[in-house]
Amino acid sequence: MQQILFLILTVLSHIGASLFFAKPRFNKIITVAIWLVYGVVFLLLPPDVAYVSYFISFALHLVLFFITTTGRTVEKGFLFFSYATTYTCFSTLFNMLDNTVNSMVAKLIIAVILMAIMQYILYRLLLPSFKKVAMYIREGWGKFYAVVLSFWALIVGQSLFTMMQPMSSEESIIFLLTMLAFCITYIAIFNSMKNIVELSREKQKSLHTELLQAQVDAQAMEAEQVRQNRHDMRFHYQALMTLAKTGETDKIIDYLKTRSEILEATTTGRFCENETVNNILKVFYQKATAQNITMEIRAAAKPDISVPSPTLVTIVANILENALHGAIESKAEKPSITVSIKHKAGRLVISCENTCLESLNFDEMPDYLQGIGVHSVMSSAEKHNGSCRFSANNGVFNCMVIMDE
Repeated sequence: MQQILFLILTVLSHIGASLFFAKPRFNKIITVAIWLVYGVVFLLLPPDVAYVSYFISFALHLVLFFITTTGRTVEKGFLFFSYATTYTCFSTLFNMLDNTVNSMVAKLIIAVILMAIMQYILYRLLLPSFKKVAMYIREGWGKFYAVVLSFWALIVGQSLFTMMQPMSSEESIIFLLTMLAFCITYIAIFNSMKNIVELSREKQKSLHTELLQAQVDAQAMEAEQVRQNRHDMRFHYQALMTLAKTGETDKIIDYLKTRSEILEATTTGRFCENETVNNILKVFYQKATAQNITMEIRAAAKPDISVPSPTLVTIVANILENALHGAIESKAEKPSITVSIKHKAGRLVISCENTCLESLNFDEMPDYLQGIGVHSVMSSAEKHNGSCRFSANNGVFNCMVIMDE
Protein backbone atom coordinates (compact mmCIF):
# COMPACT_ATOMS: atom_id res chain seq x y z
CA MET A 1 0.00 0.00 0.00
CA GLN A 2 2.80 2.35 0.90
CA GLN A 3 4.62 1.72 -2.40
CA ILE A 4 1.41 2.29 -4.36
CA LEU A 5 0.84 5.59 -2.53
CA PHE A 6 4.36 6.76 -3.29
CA LEU A 7 4.06 5.62 -6.92
CA ILE A 8 0.79 7.54 -7.37
CA LEU A 9 2.39 10.72 -6.05
CA THR A 10 5.43 10.12 -8.25
CA VAL A 11 3.33 9.69 -11.40
CA LEU A 12 1.31 12.83 -10.56
CA SER A 13 4.57 14.73 -10.09
CA HIS A 14 5.93 13.49 -13.43
CA ILE A 15 2.69 14.42 -15.21
CA GLY A 16 2.92 17.91 -13.76
CA ALA A 17 6.54 18.22 -14.91
CA SER A 18 5.69 17.25 -18.49
CA LEU A 19 2.63 19.49 -18.68
CA PHE A 20 3.78 22.58 -16.81
CA PHE A 21 7.52 22.47 -16.10
CA ALA A 22 8.42 22.03 -19.79
CA LYS A 23 6.53 22.57 -23.06
CA PRO A 24 4.20 19.58 -23.65
CA ARG A 25 4.41 17.85 -27.02
CA PHE A 26 0.96 16.23 -26.84
CA ASN A 27 -2.40 17.20 -25.41
CA LYS A 28 -3.13 16.55 -21.74
CA ILE A 29 -4.98 13.25 -22.26
CA ILE A 30 -2.14 11.62 -24.21
CA THR A 31 0.48 12.93 -21.77
CA VAL A 32 -1.44 11.57 -18.76
CA ALA A 33 -1.96 8.22 -20.49
CA ILE A 34 1.77 7.84 -21.22
CA TRP A 35 2.69 8.48 -17.59
CA LEU A 36 -0.01 6.11 -16.32
CA VAL A 37 1.53 3.36 -18.44
CA TYR A 38 4.89 4.30 -16.90
CA GLY A 39 3.38 3.88 -13.43
CA VAL A 40 1.96 0.46 -14.23
CA VAL A 41 5.24 -0.75 -15.78
CA PHE A 42 7.28 0.41 -12.81
CA LEU A 43 4.81 -1.15 -10.37
CA LEU A 44 5.25 -4.54 -12.07
CA LEU A 45 9.05 -4.41 -11.91
CA PRO A 46 10.54 -6.77 -9.29
CA PRO A 47 12.19 -4.47 -6.71
CA ASP A 48 15.00 -6.91 -5.86
CA VAL A 49 17.55 -4.19 -5.23
CA ALA A 50 16.43 -0.65 -4.41
CA TYR A 51 19.10 1.23 -6.32
CA VAL A 52 18.57 -0.92 -9.45
CA SER A 53 14.86 -0.04 -9.36
CA TYR A 54 15.81 3.61 -8.97
CA PHE A 55 18.00 3.65 -12.08
CA ILE A 56 15.38 1.77 -14.12
CA SER A 57 12.83 4.35 -13.03
CA PHE A 58 15.26 7.16 -13.82
CA ALA A 59 15.97 5.81 -17.32
CA LEU A 60 12.26 5.44 -18.09
CA HIS A 61 11.57 8.90 -16.72
CA LEU A 62 14.34 10.45 -18.85
CA VAL A 63 13.07 8.83 -22.05
CA LEU A 64 9.43 9.68 -21.41
CA PHE A 65 10.22 13.25 -20.40
CA PHE A 66 11.95 13.83 -23.74
CA ILE A 67 9.10 12.10 -25.60
CA THR A 68 6.32 14.09 -23.94
CA THR A 69 7.99 17.51 -24.13
CA THR A 70 9.21 19.75 -26.92
CA GLY A 71 11.88 22.44 -27.26
CA ARG A 72 15.65 22.58 -27.58
CA THR A 73 17.39 19.42 -26.37
CA VAL A 74 19.86 21.27 -24.17
CA GLU A 75 17.08 23.15 -22.42
CA LYS A 76 14.91 20.05 -21.97
CA GLY A 77 17.88 18.18 -20.54
CA PHE A 78 18.59 20.97 -18.09
CA LEU A 79 14.95 21.08 -17.01
CA PHE A 80 14.87 17.30 -16.58
CA PHE A 81 17.93 17.14 -14.35
CA SER A 82 16.71 20.13 -12.35
CA TYR A 83 13.43 18.32 -11.79
CA ALA A 84 15.16 14.97 -11.14
CA THR A 85 17.46 16.58 -8.57
CA THR A 86 14.58 18.12 -6.64
CA TYR A 87 12.46 14.98 -6.94
CA THR A 88 15.28 12.72 -5.70
CA CYS A 89 15.88 15.01 -2.76
CA PHE A 90 12.25 14.93 -1.63
CA SER A 91 11.66 11.23 -2.37
CA THR A 92 14.68 10.41 -0.21
CA LEU A 93 13.33 12.64 2.50
CA PHE A 94 10.00 10.78 2.31
CA ASN A 95 11.72 7.40 2.58
CA MET A 96 13.65 8.54 5.64
CA LEU A 97 10.54 9.84 7.38
CA ASP A 98 8.68 6.72 6.36
CA ASN A 99 10.96 4.63 8.56
CA THR A 100 10.03 6.65 11.64
CA VAL A 101 6.26 7.11 11.04
CA ASN A 102 3.83 4.20 11.43
CA SER A 103 0.44 5.80 10.72
CA MET A 104 -0.67 5.66 7.06
CA VAL A 105 -2.61 8.88 7.51
CA ALA A 106 0.50 10.62 8.83
CA LYS A 107 2.54 9.22 5.93
CA LEU A 108 -0.03 10.51 3.46
CA ILE A 109 -0.01 13.97 5.04
CA ILE A 110 3.80 14.05 5.04
CA ALA A 111 3.91 12.94 1.40
CA VAL A 112 1.42 15.61 0.31
CA ILE A 113 3.28 18.34 2.23
CA LEU A 114 6.63 17.30 0.76
CA MET A 115 5.13 17.16 -2.74
CA ALA A 116 3.64 20.64 -2.29
CA ILE A 117 6.99 22.04 -1.15
CA MET A 118 8.72 20.41 -4.12
CA GLN A 119 6.19 21.87 -6.56
CA TYR A 120 6.65 25.32 -5.01
CA ILE A 121 10.44 25.11 -5.39
CA LEU A 122 10.16 23.93 -9.00
CA TYR A 123 7.39 26.18 -10.30
CA ARG A 124 7.78 29.31 -8.18
CA LEU A 125 11.51 29.54 -7.57
CA LEU A 126 13.33 27.64 -10.33
CA LEU A 127 11.11 27.76 -13.44
CA PRO A 128 10.71 31.60 -13.67
CA SER A 129 14.49 32.00 -13.40
CA PHE A 130 15.06 29.33 -16.04
CA LYS A 131 12.61 30.94 -18.50
CA LYS A 132 14.24 34.33 -18.05
CA VAL A 133 17.75 32.97 -18.64
CA ALA A 134 16.73 30.67 -21.52
CA MET A 135 15.02 33.58 -23.29
CA TYR A 136 18.25 35.51 -23.75
CA ILE A 137 21.06 32.95 -23.47
CA ARG A 138 21.30 30.61 -26.45
CA GLU A 139 24.80 29.21 -25.93
CA GLY A 140 26.99 28.06 -23.07
CA TRP A 141 24.50 25.58 -21.59
CA GLY A 142 27.35 23.13 -20.97
CA LYS A 143 28.32 25.18 -17.91
CA PHE A 144 24.77 25.01 -16.59
CA TYR A 145 24.80 21.24 -17.08
CA ALA A 146 27.98 20.98 -15.03
CA VAL A 147 26.19 22.68 -12.12
CA VAL A 148 22.95 20.71 -12.24
CA LEU A 149 24.68 17.34 -12.85
CA SER A 150 26.99 17.96 -9.90
CA PHE A 151 24.04 18.56 -7.60
CA TRP A 152 22.17 15.59 -9.03
CA ALA A 153 25.15 13.23 -8.61
CA LEU A 154 25.72 14.34 -5.00
CA ILE A 155 22.08 13.94 -4.02
CA VAL A 156 21.67 10.58 -5.81
CA GLY A 157 24.86 9.32 -4.18
CA GLN A 158 23.64 10.26 -0.75
CA SER A 159 20.19 8.84 -1.48
CA LEU A 160 21.61 5.46 -2.51
CA PHE A 161 23.80 5.49 0.59
CA THR A 162 20.74 5.89 2.81
CA MET A 163 19.02 2.98 1.01
CA MET A 164 21.91 0.59 1.60
CA GLN A 165 22.88 1.69 5.11
CA PRO A 166 20.36 2.98 7.68
CA MET A 167 21.45 6.17 9.44
CA SER A 168 21.16 7.25 13.03
CA SER A 169 19.00 10.23 14.02
CA GLU A 170 22.01 12.54 14.15
CA GLU A 171 23.20 11.37 10.71
CA SER A 172 19.69 11.81 9.32
CA ILE A 173 19.57 15.42 10.53
CA ILE A 174 22.98 16.13 8.97
CA PHE A 175 21.86 14.50 5.73
CA LEU A 176 18.64 16.54 5.62
CA LEU A 177 20.52 19.77 6.28
CA THR A 178 23.01 18.88 3.53
CA MET A 179 20.25 18.30 0.99
CA LEU A 180 18.55 21.52 2.05
CA ALA A 181 21.83 23.38 1.55
CA PHE A 182 22.16 21.81 -1.93
CA CYS A 183 18.67 23.00 -2.91
CA ILE A 184 19.16 26.50 -1.55
CA THR A 185 22.58 26.87 -3.20
CA TYR A 186 21.30 25.57 -6.53
CA ILE A 187 18.33 27.93 -6.58
CA ALA A 188 20.52 30.83 -5.46
CA ILE A 189 23.00 30.22 -8.30
CA PHE A 190 20.28 30.18 -10.94
CA ASN A 191 18.47 33.13 -9.40
CA SER A 192 21.72 35.10 -9.54
CA MET A 193 22.02 34.28 -13.23
CA LYS A 194 18.45 35.50 -13.75
CA ASN A 195 19.28 38.76 -11.96
CA ILE A 196 22.35 39.27 -14.15
CA VAL A 197 20.25 38.76 -17.28
CA GLU A 198 17.57 41.14 -16.01
CA LEU A 199 20.14 43.82 -15.23
CA SER A 200 21.57 43.42 -18.71
CA ARG A 201 18.13 43.69 -20.28
CA GLU A 202 17.37 46.80 -18.24
CA LYS A 203 20.65 48.25 -19.42
CA GLN A 204 19.72 47.46 -23.02
CA LYS A 205 16.29 49.08 -22.56
CA SER A 206 17.89 52.14 -21.02
CA LEU A 207 20.30 52.35 -23.95
CA HIS A 208 17.46 52.09 -26.46
CA THR A 209 15.53 54.80 -24.62
CA GLU A 210 18.60 57.02 -24.56
CA LEU A 211 19.12 56.55 -28.29
CA LEU A 212 15.47 57.28 -29.00
CA GLN A 213 15.64 60.44 -26.91
CA ALA A 214 18.79 61.48 -28.76
CA GLN A 215 16.95 61.04 -32.04
CA VAL A 216 14.04 63.17 -30.81
CA ASP A 217 16.42 65.86 -29.54
CA ALA A 218 18.34 65.87 -32.82
CA GLN A 219 15.17 66.28 -34.85
CA ALA A 220 14.02 69.10 -32.57
CA MET A 221 17.38 70.85 -32.94
CA GLU A 222 17.29 70.47 -36.71
CA ALA A 223 13.73 71.84 -36.85
CA GLU A 224 14.74 74.81 -34.71
CA GLN A 225 17.80 75.39 -36.88
CA VAL A 226 15.67 75.38 -40.04
CA ARG A 227 13.21 77.82 -38.45
CA GLN A 228 16.05 80.13 -37.37
CA ASN A 229 17.71 79.97 -40.80
CA ARG A 230 14.45 80.88 -42.50
CA HIS A 231 13.98 83.77 -40.12
CA ASP A 232 17.49 85.11 -40.74
CA MET A 233 17.58 84.44 -44.47
CA ARG A 234 15.86 87.71 -45.49
CA PHE A 235 18.49 89.74 -43.60
CA HIS A 236 21.28 87.90 -45.40
CA TYR A 237 19.58 88.47 -48.76
CA GLN A 238 19.33 92.19 -48.02
CA ALA A 239 23.00 92.37 -47.02
CA LEU A 240 24.13 90.49 -50.13
CA MET A 241 21.90 92.61 -52.38
CA THR A 242 23.39 95.82 -50.95
CA LEU A 243 26.92 94.57 -51.57
CA ALA A 244 26.01 93.42 -55.07
CA LYS A 245 24.56 96.85 -55.98
CA THR A 246 27.81 98.53 -54.97
CA GLY A 247 29.87 95.92 -56.84
CA GLU A 248 31.81 94.79 -53.74
CA THR A 249 32.49 91.27 -54.94
CA ASP A 250 35.28 90.55 -52.44
CA LYS A 251 33.01 91.46 -49.54
CA ILE A 252 30.29 89.18 -50.93
CA ILE A 253 32.78 86.30 -51.03
CA ASP A 254 33.97 87.02 -47.46
CA TYR A 255 30.37 87.27 -46.27
CA LEU A 256 29.41 83.92 -47.83
CA LYS A 257 32.56 82.29 -46.42
CA THR A 258 31.74 83.55 -42.93
CA ARG A 259 28.16 82.29 -43.16
CA SER A 260 29.39 78.90 -44.36
CA GLU A 261 31.73 78.60 -41.37
CA ILE A 262 28.92 79.55 -38.98
CA LEU A 263 26.60 76.95 -40.48
CA GLU A 264 29.36 74.33 -40.23
CA ALA A 265 29.97 75.18 -36.58
CA THR A 266 26.30 75.13 -35.61
CA THR A 267 25.38 71.89 -37.41
CA THR A 268 23.85 69.21 -35.19
CA GLY A 269 26.44 66.70 -36.35
CA ARG A 270 26.06 63.94 -38.92
CA PHE A 271 28.42 61.01 -39.13
CA CYS A 272 26.64 58.92 -41.79
CA GLU A 273 23.48 58.68 -43.87
CA ASN A 274 21.92 55.86 -41.86
CA GLU A 275 19.69 57.45 -39.21
CA THR A 276 19.94 54.60 -36.68
CA VAL A 277 23.72 54.36 -36.82
CA ASN A 278 24.09 58.14 -36.88
CA ASN A 279 22.03 58.56 -33.70
CA ILE A 280 24.03 55.86 -31.90
CA LEU A 281 27.30 57.50 -32.91
CA LYS A 282 26.09 60.92 -31.73
CA VAL A 283 25.11 59.56 -28.32
CA PHE A 284 28.45 57.87 -27.73
CA TYR A 285 30.41 60.77 -29.17
CA GLN A 286 28.81 63.00 -26.54
CA LYS A 287 29.51 60.41 -23.82
CA ALA A 288 33.15 60.12 -24.86
CA THR A 289 33.58 63.89 -25.01
CA ALA A 290 32.10 64.22 -21.51
CA GLN A 291 34.75 61.74 -20.26
CA ASN A 292 37.60 63.57 -22.08
CA ILE A 293 38.03 60.63 -24.43
CA THR A 294 39.07 61.36 -28.00
CA MET A 295 36.68 59.64 -30.41
CA GLU A 296 37.43 59.38 -34.11
CA ILE A 297 34.55 58.29 -36.33
CA ARG A 298 34.75 57.15 -39.94
CA ALA A 299 31.25 56.00 -40.85
CA ALA A 300 29.85 55.32 -44.30
CA ALA A 301 26.71 53.38 -43.38
CA LYS A 302 24.15 53.51 -46.18
CA PRO A 303 20.58 54.61 -45.42
CA ASP A 304 19.10 51.43 -46.96
CA ILE A 305 20.90 48.71 -44.96
CA SER A 306 18.75 45.55 -44.82
CA VAL A 307 19.84 44.83 -41.24
CA PRO A 308 16.90 45.73 -38.94
CA SER A 309 17.36 48.81 -36.77
CA PRO A 310 17.08 46.86 -33.46
CA THR A 311 19.92 44.61 -34.61
CA LEU A 312 22.06 47.60 -35.57
CA VAL A 313 21.39 49.15 -32.17
CA THR A 314 22.33 45.91 -30.38
CA ILE A 315 25.61 45.52 -32.27
CA VAL A 316 26.86 49.10 -32.59
CA ALA A 317 25.67 50.29 -29.17
CA ASN A 318 27.15 47.30 -27.32
CA ILE A 319 30.46 47.65 -29.14
CA LEU A 320 30.67 51.35 -28.29
CA GLU A 321 29.46 50.80 -24.72
CA ASN A 322 32.24 48.26 -24.13
CA ALA A 323 34.76 50.54 -25.85
CA LEU A 324 33.75 53.46 -23.65
CA HIS A 325 34.07 51.41 -20.47
CA GLY A 326 37.40 50.01 -21.62
CA ALA A 327 38.78 53.49 -22.38
CA ILE A 328 37.64 54.80 -19.00
CA GLU A 329 39.10 51.84 -17.10
CA SER A 330 42.40 51.98 -19.01
CA LYS A 331 43.53 55.05 -17.02
CA ALA A 332 45.52 55.98 -20.13
CA GLU A 333 46.98 59.46 -20.39
CA LYS A 334 45.13 60.01 -23.67
CA PRO A 335 42.23 57.55 -23.85
CA SER A 336 40.76 57.16 -27.30
CA ILE A 337 38.19 55.31 -29.37
CA THR A 338 38.32 54.84 -33.14
CA VAL A 339 35.23 53.60 -34.98
CA SER A 340 34.96 52.57 -38.61
CA ILE A 341 31.76 51.48 -40.36
CA LYS A 342 31.92 50.67 -44.06
CA HIS A 343 30.56 48.45 -46.82
CA LYS A 344 32.84 45.96 -48.55
CA ALA A 345 31.83 43.38 -51.15
CA GLY A 346 28.22 43.28 -50.03
CA ARG A 347 29.17 42.99 -46.35
CA LEU A 348 28.86 45.46 -43.51
CA VAL A 349 32.16 45.87 -41.66
CA ILE A 350 32.12 47.44 -38.18
CA SER A 351 35.45 47.85 -36.44
CA CYS A 352 36.33 49.58 -33.22
CA GLU A 353 39.49 49.97 -31.20
CA ASN A 354 39.98 51.62 -27.84
CA THR A 355 42.63 52.06 -25.22
CA CYS A 356 42.44 49.37 -22.53
CA LEU A 357 44.41 47.97 -19.62
CA GLU A 358 47.95 46.97 -20.53
CA SER A 359 47.41 43.65 -18.74
CA LEU A 360 44.85 42.56 -21.36
CA ASN A 361 46.60 40.49 -24.00
CA PHE A 362 44.81 37.91 -26.16
CA ASP A 363 43.99 37.05 -29.76
CA GLU A 364 40.64 35.42 -28.95
CA MET A 365 38.14 36.67 -26.41
CA PRO A 366 38.47 34.55 -23.23
CA ASP A 367 35.30 33.19 -21.62
CA TYR A 368 35.62 35.29 -18.47
CA LEU A 369 35.35 38.50 -20.52
CA GLN A 370 32.31 37.39 -22.52
CA GLY A 371 29.51 39.27 -20.81
CA ILE A 372 25.90 39.61 -21.95
CA GLY A 373 26.82 42.53 -24.23
CA VAL A 374 29.47 40.52 -26.09
CA HIS A 375 27.09 37.56 -26.45
CA SER A 376 24.41 39.92 -27.80
CA VAL A 377 26.83 41.21 -30.45
CA MET A 378 27.92 37.69 -31.41
CA SER A 379 24.42 36.21 -31.63
CA SER A 380 23.08 39.23 -33.58
CA ALA A 381 25.93 39.00 -36.09
CA GLU A 382 25.44 35.24 -36.53
CA LYS A 383 21.80 35.79 -37.46
CA HIS A 384 23.04 37.78 -40.48
CA ASN A 385 25.69 35.25 -41.55
CA GLY A 386 28.35 37.24 -39.70
CA SER A 387 31.30 36.74 -37.42
CA CYS A 388 33.09 38.63 -34.65
CA ARG A 389 36.74 39.01 -33.77
CA PHE A 390 38.13 40.36 -30.51
CA SER A 391 41.77 40.92 -29.55
CA ALA A 392 43.86 43.01 -27.17
CA ASN A 393 47.52 43.90 -27.51
CA ASN A 394 49.76 46.67 -26.16
CA GLY A 395 46.93 48.47 -24.38
CA VAL A 396 44.60 48.52 -27.39
CA PHE A 397 41.39 46.50 -27.58
CA ASN A 398 40.11 45.62 -31.07
CA CYS A 399 36.66 44.47 -32.10
CA MET A 400 35.53 43.68 -35.63
CA VAL A 401 32.11 42.51 -36.83
CA ILE A 402 31.52 41.46 -40.44
CA MET A 403 28.03 40.47 -41.61
CA ASP A 404 25.65 40.60 -44.55
CA GLU A 405 24.13 43.96 -45.33
